[in-house]
Amino acid sequence: MRISTSTVYTTGLNNMLTQESAYLDASNVVSSGKRVVNPSDDSSAASQAVAVQQASALNDQYADTRSTVSSSLATEETTLDSISDAIVSAKTLLIQAGDGTLSDEDRASIATSLQGIYDTLVSLSNTTDSSGNYIFSGYQTQSQAFTEDADGNVVYQGDDNVVSQQVSATTSMATGDNGATVFMSVGSSAGFLATAASDNTGTVTFDGPDITDTSDANYGTGFTLTFAVDDDGVATYSIDGGDAVAYESGDTLEINGLSLTLEGAPADGDSISVSAAADAEPNLFTTLANVIAALNTPTSDDDTAAAALANTLSTSSRELDNALDNVLTVRTSVGTRMNELDVLDTVGDSMALTYATRLSDLTDADYTESVSTYTSLQVALQAAQQTFASVQDMSLFDYI
Repeated sequence: MRISTSTVYTTGLNNMLTQESAYLDASNVVSSGKRVVNPSDDSSAASQAVAVQQASALNDQYADTRSTVSSSLATEETTLDSISDAIVSAKTLLIQAGDGTLSDEDRASIATSLQGIYDTLVSLSNTTDSSGNYIFSGYQTQSQAFTEDADGNVVYQGDDNVVSQQVSATTSMATGDNGATVFMSVGSSAGFLATAASDNTGTVTFDGPDITDTSDANYGTGFTLTFAVDDDGVATYSIDGGDAVAYESGDTLEINGLSLTLEGAPADGDSISVSAAADAEPNLFTTLANVIAALNTPTSDDDTAAAALANTLSTSSRELDNALDNVLTVRTSVGTRMNELDVLDTVGDSMALTYATRLSDLTDADYTESVSTYTSLQVALQAAQQTFASVQDMSLFDYI
């Protein structure tokens, strides 16, 4: 069979080009360290690598989100710590204010200190994060959580929602708490409050209420005591408009599983209400405003004002106790979330390592094998080149 010169040249050239292409591919593998650079290198591995890269990117995104949430919760925790300190300071001042030897001027001085705490709490309630968002405004992050109305009352401007973010594939977490939860709520363990009507003109003061019988059929149900005084000065009281009962100073009333001890002389129409703390419209700012006003009211030679102050201090003290417990409960919740983020970070780091290992298994080259292949292909290419050169030099004229 005859083989033309052009066929010999073409065959040799094709073989050399094939060897050169394989050699260049091996060179790329060695230089890049990647076995799969193009999908055509290994379609199955390339497909799996894309899925792993997507999962790894999502894991990184969750890690970034957790970092943001952790920063927000750290800001809230610091703020809650300051709020707790402020409430404790206020409680200490209320204890001092209960000293019966103080003068009106002494109580006014305490009121000034409480006003400073009040202003501090208003400032803390409008804390912002690193992005300038108000952390206690719920979804209304661009608006102050609390502002003063025309009457000087602090009013909540946020909503009852909380901003949440997805921090893992299966976990969504609140990045903070709204102002209503922190400043206008009580914990589940909060007890009961007694409150004297603001227009009372008698001198009745109360101690309690205390829980005495949780098995009472009406336990936990609020009630109102209304006093009546006839023309002869005989005082009675009724419960929620019921039958009149004779009243004497020092009486301890047992109502709905609660006890309330009363001292002093009521005026006709005076009233005292008892309710669960959660039903008494808790508001830390209102509590402080009420006690500041009471302390600024002179009580010298005014038994009615003195009784009003005593009742306000009693009610406010319990309200501050409830407020502190509530803030500590919220702070515990924040700490729990931060601990959960730490756990999720640990899991996320482990997953990131797993993804990196899997991606390496799918696409990285085995250097020993790659270098061996590269060397053998280099030898094969050199052989092909030498063979082509030898064939190219052949001529019949050399044999004539």
